Amino acid sequence: MTPFRGKLRIRHLEIVLLVADQGSLSKAASLLIADRIDIAFRSGSFQDSSNVIRRIFASNGELIASPAYLAAHGTPTDPEELREHECVVQCNTGSGVTWHLQDMNGMQKEVRVRGRFNSNVQEVLRKAACAGLGIAALPSVLTASDIATGRLVRVLPQYTRAGRGLSVVYPSRQQRPMAVALFADMAVEKLSHQDWVPISQR
Repeated sequence: MTPFRGKLRIRHLEIVLLVADQGSLSKAASLLIADRIDIAFRSGSFQDSSNVIRRIFASNGELIASPAYLAAHGTPTDPEELREHECVVQCNTGSGVTWHLQDMNGMQKEVRVRGRFNSNVQEVLRKAACAGLGIAALPSVLTASDIATGRLVRVLPQYTRAGRGLSVVYPSRQQRPMAVALFADMAVEKLSHQDWVPISQR
């Protein structure tokens, strides 16, 4: 996002950027004004009639694992077999999660998985999968480089998992300054066509 930010500052010098993690802000998008935030980037799907929500991109998740993990534990051939595997799980507890998978024909499959490594940070999960700690379900934009270099391989490639995607969120059109409108338009234009590679892999 750095090149995009630089272009924005050159073209519109009156815009000031504040980069903060979501934990330091109100969780509800409807509280943007209370947080004195003009515009925010949020992942996931949510309904919020008090704000304008513009989808930048959707991200499909794929099941991936390191070659070392699959060599040691075998490669599942059916989603049900995931129950018997160590899975790198995105959650705050060790109780496991349900992965909602979809095959190429649109058929849905729900599988309850768990593992000994859990995190709510996708980049941490990616590194854990590369380290051979288990099978992960992560957005393809996050794992493309690892798959290209062989650090990770796809598991059950005929299945995908709906990703969280990215949206730009800002207060209603009646309240937005021109600078916010310009920023939102540029964000959608630039980020939706970005060649996404995690910073740690560049």
